[in-house]
Amino acid sequence: MSQNAHVSGGSRSMERFQHTANLLTVVQTCRRQGRSVINFFVQALLADSLNYQSRPSLLPQY
Repeated sequence: MSQNAHVSGGSRSMERFQHTANLLTVVQTCRRQGRSVINFFVQALLADSLNYQSRPSLLPQY
């Protein structure tokens, strides 16, 4: 493959690969728990941008 070839669906660095893997883990966990992926990310981004002490958790609630 040439140096300028487009990488589709992948990443060019280990750091980017890890970020993608983390995002996919969140998506899979939300789906398994029957939660909205979009709502989880909205809550997480709002909590981060507004410096909330509590942030959404992916740990199951028993």
